[in-house]
Formats: sequence, C-alpha cells, structure tokens
Amino acid sequence: MPLELDTDGIWTLLPKGFPEGFEFKMKNGKKLGFDFPCTMCNNLIFGPFGNDQYQTLVDSKSLKPEYETRHEMSIFFELDGPYKCMLIPASTEEGKMLKKRYAVFNHAGKMTEVKGFELKRRGELKIIKIFQEEVFSQFLEGSSLQECYDACGEVGERWYDILDSKGEYIDDQELIEYIGEEKVLSKSISEYGSKKGTSITCAKRLAEFLGQDALKEGSLNVKFIISKMPMDEKVASRAIPTAIFDTDKPIKEKFLKKWLKDSNMTSFDLRSILDWDYYKERLGGAIQKIITIPAALQNCMNPIPKIAYPQWLHKRIKIQEDKFKQKDMKHFF
Repeated sequence: MPLELDTDGIWTLLPKGFPEGFEFKMKNGKKLGFDFPCTMCNNLIFGPFGNDQYQTLVDSKSLKPEYETRHEMSIFFELDGPYKCMLIPASTEEGKMLKKRYAVFNHAGKMTEVKGFELKRRGELKIIKIFQEEVFSQFLEGSSLQECYDACGEVGERWYDILDSKGEYIDDQELIEYIGEEKVLSKSISEYGSKKGTSITCAKRLAEFLGQDALKEGSLNVKFIISKMPMDEKVASRAIPTAIFDTDKPIKEKFLKKWLKDSNMTSFDLRSILDWDYYKERLGGAIQKIITIPAALQNCMNPIPKIAYPQWLHKRIKIQEDKFKQKDMKHFF
C-alpha cells in the first residue's frame, strides 16, 4: 500500500511476512544475499523503462568512430528502513492531500525523519511546535488504534486548554513565549512599500515608540501578538509588538489606545487584548490535521470533543452512521 509518493522516493506499507532480504544458496555452498524489494523493483523497471540505445564510444582515435550500443538504466531503487511507524497528517479541506509532510519512527521508538511540519519552520507559534514535539511519540502508544488516538488526544487537549482557559495557570511572560510570533525583516521598511503583513505592521509600530533609528539597522527581528481589536480589520493590521508591554504605563496606554482604535480603553491587560479565537483556530487546525480528522477517517471516536470536526467531515460521518442510508449502485453487482 503506497503511503506517500515523491519524485525521488516512495513510502509504502508492506505485509508483515513480506521478505525484506533473500538468499540464494550457491552450488559451491556459499550464500548470496540481496534486498528483495529493491532488487525486484529494479528488475521490473530495467526492461521496459531502460534506454535501448545507450551508446559508448569504443575508439575515439579511429577515423570512423565506433560506438557500442547497450541497454542502460541509470535510476535504481535503494532501501531505507524498515520503520515502525509513519505519521501522515490530514487536510482540513475535503478531498485535499497534504504533500511532503510526514514523521517516521524506527523500531527503537526514535524519530528518524520529519518533514513539512511546523516543528521545522522558523517563526511558527511555539505552542504548535511544542505540541508536535510531544504528540508524535504518542503515536507509538496503545494496543489499538483508539487507544493510540486517545493518548495523542491527551497531549492535544492539554495544550488547547491553555488557550481555552485564556492562560489561567501561566504568567504573561510564559504566555507570550508560547503565542508570540517572531519574524525577521531582511529589508528596510521603505523597500516593502505598500505591502501589508503582520511583521511589517509590527516594525512600523516599533518605530512609533522606539524611534526611526530602530529600523535603520540591517535586518530587524520583530516579535508580536495578534489583538482582537479593531474588530473590522484584518489580522495583518492587528499585530502588536510585545515590547510595548515592557514599557512605562503612560507610553503603553497611549499607543495601545491608538493601535486598537479605542480612546475609551480602561483595561490594558495582555489577556483582555489578545485575539484568543485566532490562536485557538491556529492550534486547533494543527490538532485537527494530526489527531481528530485522521481518527475520524479511521472510524475512531473523537479524542478531543471540544475541537469540532470541519463541516464536511460532520456530513461524511453522519452518512457513514446512517442506518437507512442509500446503498451505492456497486453494492448490487
């Protein structure tokens, strides 16, 4: 069963009894061993897909050059593995497959390869990275599929509860560490022109209370959170530099009133400013891709009920569980 295909690799699930290695016993008593899957794949592609007209110059000094023609195949399979577990995330969109994203564990339970996840990306929310660091190993737990997803669900629910409770059990500094986004602007602000983005908005606001000199040095590192105000503006316009929360009270209040466009603001607490729904959607999406959607597609109960399925998945599950559903035409043949 093919699991993930790429231009230079195939991840596949083989039957448990499938021979990994094979040995010939020679007439002289010696043994000749080889990798069975690789050798068979190479043999199958060598004949029909090789180059029958591959030519090599035999004698370059001759007045009439002679060429040796032979059948040649320069692409061959190599075997990696076997591995104990492979994790492939689902998409939150119906009928869409996520490409080049997987994590692989060896038989010792150690992650040997990870590709495409937020865990490897710079500037991603730390809370998503830590969640992924902890949840991947849980896919090796349990004696059944449901127990496996339940173990993963415990990790996902614990991190989601931090946002759901509005950081009830952590201080502001730790909260910013988890949800603050950090990005690097390699060019000066003037070079971005009319472009919009969270990092550009943050840089401009840093200059407002730190002075324009803060933007003159080469690359600029910006760290920000997303506020819920102003309500009618896009996320790119709601980036607030985290440095403002470490300034003197009069300066903090002045600029937060300006940026949030609320001159009557009375609460300047970080938790009252944050767009909690935005962060819950970000983390919830990562949890859906790795835990809840794959669990549902494999007929398991939702291990984190507070994170709802996408609408299309609700519909699919309802059809699957309908006792009076209309049978497919193929059923009658």
